[in-house]
Amino acid sequence: MTRIPFKCARWGAQHACLGIALFIITTTLLCAEPGADLVQIQPPPNFEGPIAATPGAGTHIDAYVHRIPGSDRSTLLQVTTYDFGSKLEGVPKSELGDGAEKYLMQFLGGIERARAEFHAAKPTRTALGGVPAARVEWTGLARGQAMSGVMYCVIVDTVVVSFHTQGFDDSPVEDRKAALHSIEAVTFRSKHSAPADAR
Repeated sequence: MTRIPFKCARWGAQHACLGIALFIITTTLLCAEPGADLVQIQPPPNFEGPIAATPGAGTHIDAYVHRIPGSDRSTLLQVTTYDFGSKLEGVPKSELGDGAEKYLMQFLGGIERARAEFHAAKPTRTALGGVPAARVEWTGLARGQAMSGVMYCVIVDTVVVSFHTQGFDDSPVEDRKAALHSIEAVTFRSKHSAPADAR
């Protein structure tokens, strides 16, 4: 898969290679580290976790899963943070949505490579916690099982945050809705108190 170049020079080649392999078939949710209080998210009460991992410098994952009744498979809620430090300082508010979408499409490439019959909808713009964000839905097969998911991405201060929920065709509808609600209700303890416009 060809990586999507960033329009903004400050998001140059040094940001092109991210931990895409983090998006695996397991279920995960995350809080930012360093700055563990950056992402304020409440997982659904019936999800188990967190399962935490720090696969590289500035990257952190926490995971919550809820087992599908009568199955060894789970519904996923994952949040991953990538702290780029000074490399993302001073990004104009007007460019946050574009930056979030570029990162989102790179992260989505990791899902695509792990799925058969993969299809993704056109990404859309939204807001999370008052910050411009990008969102995309996808479908595919994993180990012969039909799956679908929703991924979001947002840039808060110097941290890129990815939210991902995925499940199988037999995942309880209420679990999928609860995971989406947790993502859409997220707030951030940003250094900048003024909310950004979603567009």
